[in-house]
Amino acid sequence: MMRIDRRSQQGGFVLVLVLALLVVLALLAAAVAVAGSRAVDEAQAELDRFQGEVDMVSTRDTLLYMLSVQFRTLGGVTVDDAKDRAVARMREDLDTDGNSVLPVGNEIRLDSTPYRGVGRVLFALQDDRGLVSPNWSSDLVKQRFYAAAGVPQQEWAALESKRLDYQDPDDLHRLDGGEKDDYTKAGLPPPSNRALASPLELRRVLGWNRMLAGHTDEQLLGMFTMARSAEINVNTAPPSVLELLPGMDPAQVERLVAMRQQMPLSSRWQLAELVPTLPAAVVEDMVTLFSNESGTLTLWDAQLGTKRLAHWTLTPYQQGRTPWRIDYEVILPRGNHPDQPVARTPPSPLFAPEDVSGEPGQPAPARG
Repeated sequence: MMRIDRRSQQGGFVLVLVLALLVVLALLAAAVAVAGSRAVDEAQAELDRFQGEVDMVSTRDTLLYMLSVQFRTLGGVTVDDAKDRAVARMREDLDTDGNSVLPVGNEIRLDSTPYRGVGRVLFALQDDRGLVSPNWSSDLVKQRFYAAAGVPQQEWAALESKRLDYQDPDDLHRLDGGEKDDYTKAGLPPPSNRALASPLELRRVLGWNRMLAGHTDEQLLGMFTMARSAEINVNTAPPSVLELLPGMDPAQVERLVAMRQQMPLSSRWQLAELVPTLPAAVVEDMVTLFSNESGTLTLWDAQLGTKRLAHWTLTPYQQGRTPWRIDYEVILPRGNHPDQPVARTPPSPLFAPEDVSGEPGQPAPARG
């Protein structure tokens, strides 16, 4: 009969126990390492988001300050007041206010051109006169929009009546318009009986809600404005707005945009020469070459978050407050489209000279 060595048995048991403990400790160490790495990544992500927020606020306030103190030319907002005025003085083209409308060559454009701001932040400025004002733009411009949106011509007058009924302070019903009872039947909030506050409010207007159903918020904000702007600024209008001018087609719009990238138009005569199909009445009465005292500023991080659009209005004569106000702000989704144009570097020391990757002198891509 075999005798079992208890000491060998105990030694084997201890060895197995030690190995099991080592495996458990290794698993615990791996879990701690993974948790620690995840915590570090999360902390870094939070730090990046916070830095992005700081850079976005810095970029916004810097641009609003520049808009309020720098003079503007046909090319946009100048970046060096003393130098730019000196250039204008040498050319002897200063106006009575000491400003020059002719470009000096280093302006920040107001046509939604993407630029690099502070840190990883990208931005674009858009002049209100480059957009369509439903309350002030020419009927011909609005009618071309209705046609492009696929609205039958017999419904155009009704859309105008409904928009006016939505804003006027009374309950009187225009022909083919819409008042509170009509909105209740359609399951919509009642009319505000005040002027539209932002382009997105057009979605609440009876009839317009159906017409604009296929438009994104970004498309609406990039086409419409609530500012008192009866003329279209051909130096800042996006292609979608330029196409609404009678006599314009996509090929002419492309040619006009390409030309103003090189040098802004400086006269209506130049516009008439460039686009000979524009009727004389359009050139004289429906377009302008100068920017407005209001517009939009869109900001977004090159890597994180969403787009933020703020509508600004300059208020230089408002005592005791900042010389601008923010009328509304909108959060927009940020797509990553590879065909987006390259963001320019503003020729101003107020913005960081390096790109979003930290490499100096290289252009940063503007992402969606």
